[in-house]
Amino acid sequence: MNGKERRLRNILNRKTGRSLVIAVDHGMALGAMSGIVDIAGTIRALDATGKIDCWLMTKGIYTHAFDPEGDPGVILRASGGATIAGPDLTREGRTASVEEALFLGADAMATTAFVGSNYEHETLIGMAAMATECRRWDIPLLGVIGLGKTNEEKKKDPKFIALGARVGAEHGADIIKTYYTETDFDKVTAGCPVPVMIAGGPKCETDRDTLAMIHGALQGGARGIVMGRNVWQSPHPAALLSAVYGLIHENMTVTEAAELLAHLTTG
Repeated sequence: MNGKERRLRNILNRKTGRSLVIAVDHGMALGAMSGIVDIAGTIRALDATGKIDCWLMTKGIYTHAFDPEGDPGVILRASGGATIAGPDLTREGRTASVEEALFLGADAMATTAFVGSNYEHETLIGMAAMATECRRWDIPLLGVIGLGKTNEEKKKDPKFIALGARVGAEHGADIIKTYYTETDFDKVTAGCPVPVMIAGGPKCETDRDTLAMIHGALQGGARGIVMGRNVWQSPHPAALLSAVYGLIHENMTVTEAAELLAHLTTG
């Protein structure tokens, strides 16, 4: 075993090979949005369920608001520098180093590439450079495939999503975070040589929609989720988390997971 393999065990469950990752890095670009205004409180409440394999967060939140009961995995967000108040959210740069990740005790790093955007070149080169740096220290890299507003309509296009997933792996990412497509998602995972995990994207209309999306992704070969809003903006985030865990690690059907959610929320 080498260092990367050991760290990946803190992300991907050893028994199922899947992972339930909760993302709380949204504030770096969107500010104190609903669900993570009191981010320390959100982390405490979700951590108490014992259902989270790993967290994705910025170094600021790790330092000031992260105090888990156990020892879940941590993926450190390493790109950013753009907000909704600025001219272009896709103009990200490096915001953390591998040295910082090692100092903080993180298990992996994450950086975004905005495929098809005006900053495609810069962000892909940044991902490749981060992969090189991570490889020197056996740190896994999560490649986050972003689209930007100009490509929002392509989020449901399996060919475009498959392109982004493959490109992220080609540039050195060890795991890919991308969007779920209702059709041909199996082609997205089949064409990517590293594990693919799905983002939540905008908030689903109902918790059952969230469960159905996750189940569809798993059936299409996804290895889990890296999701935020669809969990911590739910009316019942802790209960939903248990249902999502059932899908990912216990092979529940959508109906079984929905029944568990209903039981936990109604007693």
